[in-house]
Parts: sequence; C-alpha cells; structure tokens
Amino acid sequence: MIPSSRRADHRLGSLLPGYLLLSVLLVAGCAAVHQDSSVSALMPRVPTDLALWDASGKASFTYLKEVDTARFHWRRRGSEQDLITLSGPFSLNSQTLARQDDTLLWRDGEQIRPLSDLDPDSPALAALTAIPPESLGSWLLGAQPDSSVWDVVVTEWQSAPPWQAPSRVTISGSGMEIKVIISQWEFSPAP
Repeated sequence: MIPSSRRADHRLGSLLPGYLLLSVLLVAGCAAVHQDSSVSALMPRVPTDLALWDASGKASFTYLKEVDTARFHWRRRGSEQDLITLSGPFSLNSQTLARQDDTLLWRDGEQIRPLSDLDPDSPALAALTAIPPESLGSWLLGAQPDSSVWDVVVTEWQSAPPWQAPSRVTISGSGMEIKVIISQWEFSPAP
C-alpha cells in the first residue's frame, strides 16, 4: 500500500502538466489580445489621399449573379496614375490596366485602348467600367465615396507600418459587389 503522502504527490504530479498547459494557454491568449489592441491604439489609419503605394491581393466581382475572381497587383504612382495587373487562377491570362487621370486604359499586348471601348461581358469588366477610375484606389485605402451610388466598407484592418491599412474591403453599388482582400501593402517612400 502506498502511503497517503506519496498518493497526494502522485496525483499532484499527474495534474501538474494539465495546469501548466492551461497556464501557458491563458498567458499566450492574453498576450495576443494585448498585442493586437496595442497595435491598433498606436498606429493611425493610412491616409486615404496617399499618392505612392503598392497593394497585392485577391478580388471577387459579382454582377447579375455571375462571379469573376482575380489576383491583383496595384501600383499607385501619383494621384493621377495607377498601374493594375490582374490575373486569373494560377496567374494565367494576365491583363494590365493603366489609369491616367479619369481614363482607364486596357493594355493587351501592344494594343492599348480605353476600357470603356470594351464590351463589359464579365463582372470584372462591368465593375471596372462602372466605377469612377480615380476613386477606386482611394477606396482601397478606406476612403468613402462622394456619392450615394457606391458604398465602401472596410471589414478588417491590418498592420502595415507605419499605419493600419485595410485588409478586407467591400464595394457595392449599381447592382454589383466587389470584395477585396489585400494581403500586402507597401508604402514608398515610407514616412
């Protein structure tokens, strides 16, 4: 028969790993919550009129119950200039759009023409021809539209030093919806 003090030590020894694990999880959970809230409190939101930035991610375009998806790389090189590369699944069928002021141009190989000249036969083209080109990049930064036709909602923010920048943006209006997930932001020159 095991003396009672040894039984108590044995029970304590078998419970100790469980308590230790629970303690570690609680401390780690509290640290993660504290870290997220401190980042939010210390970092201001990115200015919506920022002139130089790059963003990469994915977008889905829904129009008339049809859906298109694309990966994108967006380069803003001034308040009047954007270069947007869109690609389909597996980075196939890459297309480039260039914005100069309020005109969006479609580059297909050597051929360049206004996007408005194309037949909007897909939800992506329908959305890109309907949205004011000069506004779309600012909406990705979280700017609100000037008209009641469009609605822009930032549903998630991410740390993109020195700011918080949108991670998920939903743009809706004129019978269409665009959901954007921005996986990476680069601001240059960094302030």
